[in-house]
Amino acid sequence: MPTSHPNFRVLPFLDQIELVWDEGRHIAPRYEGKDTLVLYHMQGDFFVEMFYNHVDNVLQERLRTFVSTAFLEPYAAYIKLDDLALD
Repeated sequence: MPTSHPNFRVLPFLDQIELVWDEGRHIAPRYEGKDTLVLYHMQGDFFVEMFYNHVDNVLQERLRTFVSTAFLEPYAAYIKLDDLALD
């Protein structure tokens, strides 16, 4: 059974990361200063952005989660609809 957005948000950080890697569907990266933000769509119908510092080569202990598709706009330049296997 997919994890809901509220249940995901209360998990410890390392459990959140594990769940993203196990259940998340990679959508696209985008770049913001020295950070790479990597977008995942979760089975519970929400999105997770993982923050990766590409200068220091480290995953930051920070995630952003959201359900609104309005927050997807910054990824528009990085996504080709043909690359998405829409069900």
